[in-house]
Amino acid sequence: MQLLLLLFLGCLVAVAPVAGDASLGRRLLIRPLPQGTTSCRNTMQGPWFMTDDKGKVCKAKELDFTTGCCTAGQQHSCSMCNKLDSCCESFEHCVSCCLSPEHKPEERRKETPRAPNNKDSGVWRDAFEYCLAVCRTHGRSTSHENAYIGPRHHCFSKLGKPMLSAALPAGSLDGISLLLSASGGSCATTCQQKGLACSQHHLHFLNSCDRLREVTNCEAGCTEEQHAPPMPAAVDPEAPKASRPALCLVGPSDTPAASFTCDSTANYMRRLCACAKPAAQAAPEAAAAADGSGGDGVAAAAGGAGQQEQRAAAEGPDYEAQGGTAAAGGSTQGDG
Repeated sequence: MQLLLLLFLGCLVAVAPVAGDASLGRRLLIRPLPQGTTSCRNTMQGPWFMTDDKGKVCKAKELDFTTGCCTAGQQHSCSMCNKLDSCCESFEHCVSCCLSPEHKPEERRKETPRAPNNKDSGVWRDAFEYCLAVCRTHGRSTSHENAYIGPRHHCFSKLGKPMLSAALPAGSLDGISLLLSASGGSCATTCQQKGLACSQHHLHFLNSCDRLREVTNCEAGCTEEQHAPPMPAAVDPEAPKASRPALCLVGPSDTPAASFTCDSTANYMRRLCACAKPAAQAAPEAAAAADGSGGDGVAAAAGGAGQQEQRAAAEGPDYEAQGGTAAAGGSTQGDG
């Protein structure tokens, strides 16, 4: 037993480092990474594609891992994007397309806070960080909280969600405010409460999921159903489960325009309403515009094709510049 103890103590003495001799102790060796003359940041996300901070998108095997730059591929590629709504099927192609000078990423970076609707959060450091952030998916591009609205769910537009229907004709909603009624309320009452009048002529333009998603989230999705009377509406989130709370409903796309009325109501339904200035109020403004006075106020209220074209030129290809209601008529969300 004593022999075994002596052998054990001898081993400890043999492996113990000598005090002051660092060469005998354990050291952490850090090997510096090779530094090239050019280096890039890249998306580092998908298994198939990469996009570097120069806007070039390439296959993962075409990425130079010593520099982080793409050695091949296409710069500012929008091949998987729809320029109408600025939404793409691939995150990497969204970043590449977003960095294109025609979309003015540097200008938008300076006016986009890091945290939505919070200017105190600051802005993104450069255009690449801005495009990385806006192209990621978020609640506006999903339904049911775990499903995407559509395959193009990476968006760099201000709207931040894909359009599922064709853009409205230019000027379709000039001078129109979009309001969501109270549960079970009518459009006539909703518009009247805001000092406006329901415009039956414009209601058929609102019969799409895109218009509904401009004023509500449609958390339970959006579906087309045949119901009478037809009216685009969102089911009250507090409705009984059998009424399908938070679901958005629209009528068939071929529903006649005359079928939409301002007075229709339904239990738990929050109608999407088209509200305009009453005729008695709009007439003096129109006369003032014709005389050349008060033109600025009328232009602000009614929009106009010329103003929309100027905004389109200033903002570049974006949903709002392609016939969206925010550009055409100043969409306003109302809570009844």
